[in-house]
Amino acid sequence: MSDTVAHGEATSLLVVDDEAQLLDLISYAARGGGYVVHTASTGEEALRQLDEQHVDLVVLDVVLPDTNGHDLCRRIRQHRDVPVLFLTVRADQRDVIAGLEAGGDDYLAKPFSIEELFLRINAILRRVGDSPNVLGVGSLELNLDTHEATLDGAPLELSSLEFRFLRYLAVNSDRVVGVPELVHEVWGLVPVDNHDAVVKSVVYRIRQKLDSAAGDDVELRNLRAVGYQLRSAD
Repeated sequence: MSDTVAHGEATSLLVVDDEAQLLDLISYAARGGGYVVHTASTGEEALRQLDEQHVDLVVLDVVLPDTNGHDLCRRIRQHRDVPVLFLTVRADQRDVIAGLEAGGDDYLAKPFSIEELFLRINAILRRVGDSPNVLGVGSLELNLDTHEATLDGAPLELSSLEFRFLRYLAVNSDRVVGVPELVHEVWGLVPVDNHDAVVKSVVYRIRQKLDSAAGDDVELRNLRAVGYQLRSAD
């Protein structure tokens, strides 16, 4: 198993699945790897755990007895900015896209190896918790230490996915970034044709937030059939 990503303290996972045997297996392996593990077998129990515990990442089964994992992820996103790794028995692109659009950071099809699960977990944690710095484009600032964003000094509420999306564009603000590169670098996935719709959905949400915050000096531009660029509109 890969080493856990350093956060100053042990990384905390919430594993949500109604298969008791799988919960036990993941929990045993995670604790052996130095993680703190919380578990839940229903959506409501998962929400309670998130209210009561510090959690760095959620491992979430798509099929739960009281809710759909995608719907639960949307509920989590309303209150918490925590990365989500979906577990699913379906590996078709429609299910993957639905999970990403719900706010998921990655997916893993069942059955899977424990080694692969923790490789995915650590890859997500590295993507959301990289080197300390502040990136600025126009009046938009992205604090890579705290994962907080401000626009003209006022807080800008972004999901973890939206933050990573803007961070990658900010780092590459001198050029237009193509969709396949965004999918690979932001989601860590091998690009497919259907991912264009997922990228457009994220861009739409970000633009709405920039517009509602009167971000007149920041432009998220789309060059048709080429890609996207984040730049100062001054």
